[in-house]
Amino acid sequence: MATAVQILCVIAYTGPEGTNSEIVAKSLRTNPVVVRRLLKCMQQQGLVEIRPGKDGGVELARAPDEITLDQIYRAVETETGVFALRPRGNPNCPVDSRMKDLLTPIFGATDTAVETTLRRTTLGSLVGAIV
Repeated sequence: MATAVQILCVIAYTGPEGTNSEIVAKSLRTNPVVVRRLLKCMQQQGLVEIRPGKDGGVELARAPDEITLDQIYRAVETETGVFALRPRGNPNCPVDSRMKDLLTPIFGATDTAVETTLRRTTLGSLVGAIV
């Protein structure tokens, strides 16, 4: 998530003409392949437009103020929710048998709080704080 946000901040910071994965990778000090993989996910969600070819590059698909962090999160994170319950345990254990009932409402409230915070924050607000 943090890498995806930084990728989009670099693209927004460079302006409407966009940039390319090599330049973005230098900002992150990572391999351009990592950047391209995340860009593909974000392209599928309509956050970026990728121009293929020798003179290709990437640009935002919409204005930075129209992109929220929850949209970025959904584009790149495969797991739903901040916390996950253990998939299986000992059904004969009184502690283990109660964990799902006890933790589900707490984890649900946490997920709601995170989603609300991410939804309130735009890419534009982050880029505005950079410049």
